[in-house]
Amino acid sequence: MKQLLEEAKRLIRINSVSVNGDEELANTVQKLMEDRGMKVNLQLVTHSLENVSKRQFNAIGILGDPLVDKKTRKGLLLLSHLDTVDPGILENWTEIGLDPFAPAVRDGKIYGLGSAEGKVDFLCKLHAIDQFRERKLKMPIYLAGTCGAEQGMFGTKYLLKSMALNPKYVAVGEASDLKPIRSQKCMAVFRVSIDYQLVERDARGFNRRIDLLSFGRAAHGATPDHGTNAILQSLDFLQHAADCGFELRFTRLDGGKTKEKVPDQARTEFYLTSHQFEDFKRFFRETARSQGKEKSFRAELGGLGDMGVRFLPDALYPCLMEVVRFFRVFGQEFQSQKDPSFEPPYSTVSLGQLKQRQSGVDLHFDVRLLPGQSPEEAEWKIFKGVQALATRYPSMNVTVQRERTNPAFEIGEDKDWVRMFREALSAVGLPTELTSKSSSTEAALFQQAGYDALVFGPGAPNGNSHGPNEYNLLDQMEKATQFYVKLIEKVCL
Repeated sequence: MKQLLEEAKRLIRINSVSVNGDEELANTVQKLMEDRGMKVNLQLVTHSLENVSKRQFNAIGILGDPLVDKKTRKGLLLLSHLDTVDPGILENWTEIGLDPFAPAVRDGKIYGLGSAEGKVDFLCKLHAIDQFRERKLKMPIYLAGTCGAEQGMFGTKYLLKSMALNPKYVAVGEASDLKPIRSQKCMAVFRVSIDYQLVERDARGFNRRIDLLSFGRAAHGATPDHGTNAILQSLDFLQHAADCGFELRFTRLDGGKTKEKVPDQARTEFYLTSHQFEDFKRFFRETARSQGKEKSFRAELGGLGDMGVRFLPDALYPCLMEVVRFFRVFGQEFQSQKDPSFEPPYSTVSLGQLKQRQSGVDLHFDVRLLPGQSPEEAEWKIFKGVQALATRYPSMNVTVQRERTNPAFEIGEDKDWVRMFREALSAVGLPTELTSKSSSTEAALFQQAGYDALVFGPGAPNGNSHGPNEYNLLDQMEKATQFYVKLIEKVCL
């Protein structure tokens, strides 16, 4: 356990936020796998995403027969992704000195970014594999640490397309409280773009600048109720200001860094006239105090001369607010159909990102659908709804596009893989009842490609991943390692 913890600290210290690439981490885990007698291949993963590092690698280790037969599926693949989401507001990482890359062990937990997703789980698998380096294997053991999971799982998609591995069974890592996961929601990311003609115009007396900063709490996009959405919080405040008679002229709208995460920061820049400036300062203080949100907002005040301000079009803000209202109502309609095996028990919608471009803004919505709900039907309703509201803003070009989809995952309980998984769980005294989880994992991609997959891992499943003070549990790490040993015995001996 001591060695596992030291290696976990080492991996957590390495910044492997998806957009930054994972080369250093891949090189580190390559050495760890080679030290366990595994044959290792670093697979350079190509992609076409903008503003995402091209230095992306899958680390693939093999113990046993290294020959991959593309016609015959054999062996066991243990897979965990090694990239992480952006840590968000550092001040929220209170358990480890405001530094998500400075791991700490305390009260039976290890804290740090990637501890629950999925660096620690990768090491649990590696330590289990270490117990088989001198044993005769009938089937090979594969261990894969993938990149790009937080950017549409492009690492796993590349791995599948390359056919570098062809396993019989797949165990995908995900914090699950050591419970086997047999079903997960579909994830679809929709981008609504509002384009406009930007022109310079006279400030017309709007010469008092406000920078409104909104601070929320990050959470996984699959469980948005565990967080506080900084973008929505900001928009609601601004709408309240407009309803109270303040005339706002906007110059900047921005929030969120990761589409599949509840954003914990948003920034809005707008201008007021001189005669409303003092009233707004009083309004800001009183509203924040009455709502108990003194720490949720910060207003930076400034000014500018009467000429040369480049405002966003007046129609943009009401159009944007109408798009947000549409998706809020769309999400509420989902709540009539429930599956109590999930948390939350219904499909959800989360506004993950608001980005301003030179002549437009993009809103990214993370939609999580229960198994059985049609992503095509949801897409049709979204397209129809956005098209309808677009007709009310002829000066705006409003479009919607489904950027990516990860399919739902559901495996039947009659599968041999389920039976073997349960036998391994029972052998180490873990519950064998299959559960569901709202997040989306690589298991859905493997199932789509025709492989039998299940999801399992140490760590609290809700209100932990993608949030500040992410942690894993030491006793679960030890138990997970024991389980992977039994699973390997079932498949490979």
